[in-house]
Amino acid sequence: MAKLLIILFSPPAQSQNVDTAYELSKAAVEMNHEVTVFCDVDATLNLLASQASLGKVTPAGKVAELIEKGVQVLACRESARLRGVNVKTDFIKGVVESSLGRLAELMDQHDRIVSFG
Repeated sequence: MAKLLIILFSPPAQSQNVDTAYELSKAAVEMNHEVTVFCDVDATLNLLASQASLGKVTPAGKVAELIEKGVQVLACRESARLRGVNVKTDFIKGVVESSLGRLAELMDQHDRIVSFG
């Protein structure tokens, strides 16, 4: 089983990057690969629980679906804070609070890394 790390920088308004990360994650999970998605800078806005309630067509809804499929989703706490997002209360269920230091560790631990910005 390979380990794939996807780093996402794109906000919800750039949904083509979110869609690509979503489809790639889904395909990798279906092939029994371990997938981790790290959301940094504006990508933390893709994780808002208020958006997930609108359904699976929203970026947050798609991320929630990935979490249900076993994808680990992490969010940079400092990037979220700078955007006025409370990582403890504003994110969809299952998102893990993280940091750039942890991202560096993840990059060392995964077989492949793909970034969407």
